[in-house]
Amino acid sequence: MATDKPTILVAGAGTMGNSIAHVFAANGYTTYMSSRHQETLDQALGRIGAAVAVLKSEGMADEAYEAALRENLHPIHTDEIPSIAQELDVVFESIVENPDAKRDLYSMLSDNCRADCILASNTSGMDVFSVCEGAVENMERLIIAHWFNPPHLMKLVEVVKGPKTSDDVAEQMRELLEAVGRKPAVLNTFVPGFIVNRLATVINRELYHMIDQGWVAAEDAENAIKYTHGLRFGFEGPLELWDFVGLNIPMTVARGGVLASLCNDTETLPLGEKLVAEGKTGVKAGEGVLKYGDVNEYVEKRSRRVIQMTKVVEEWDREDS
Repeated sequence: MATDKPTILVAGAGTMGNSIAHVFAANGYTTYMSSRHQETLDQALGRIGAAVAVLKSEGMADEAYEAALRENLHPIHTDEIPSIAQELDVVFESIVENPDAKRDLYSMLSDNCRADCILASNTSGMDVFSVCEGAVENMERLIIAHWFNPPHLMKLVEVVKGPKTSDDVAEQMRELLEAVGRKPAVLNTFVPGFIVNRLATVINRELYHMIDQGWVAAEDAENAIKYTHGLRFGFEGPLELWDFVGLNIPMTVARGGVLASLCNDTETLPLGEKLVAEGKTGVKAGEGVLKYGDVNEYVEKRSRRVIQMTKVVEEWDREDS
């Protein structure tokens, strides 16, 4: 990268984009945040302000943090990107999951940014490497950096290399993310769902199947995970858990009927399709598999719990270092 503190553009100021921009600006990086609409930029600044207020109330931000964010964050309109493109070292794309929209943006970035500017997509599953073929020069600088909601709280970022992504670009991305306190997990090749969404699909496919079969109520299924894996996964992932138990035991359980009886739907999830058709799409709708109350109250409660869990996990990380 051109400087010790590279200049960042976050293209897209929605739920994910404004939070990614928040991370870099608060950590002292000159950060541009773009949107086509002034209303979106105004909403983004309001959300960042609300997020900082929660962080300050939890002792995770102070006046210096807020001042750094104000000093380093620069909202701009999308059509202003060419005027600042030569300054940019890294672009995080976080726009709508539409291949035509992404291709148009990357084509514009390729035409205006320096050849060594890293282009990183926050896509949750799209093969941007295929989408951008022919639209981006120097495809070795194209990479996926998939953040989790909300990015200013969640530590993990999945870094996914494409067929032409250079090892040097992947290492630069790892170092940049670590510099702002993230925990990158690097995949050496694009696979649908990356790591987390692949695992979430496996887990929820089985839970949806068990609920749909009438074997268990949704609330009991949720509690079964929250009060076992939920308690352990902050300090011990599933690989380490099986090592702790002793691989011979879970392997015996797997061979003894579990593998043969697992749901193996490969096209869709029947219960999920039914809920979507009924408009029960989750928290924003007030109901998914489970029922919810006020959206804003739920989001703030969730954020505070992420903060509390993060403090505990960070303390464990310090103990282990």
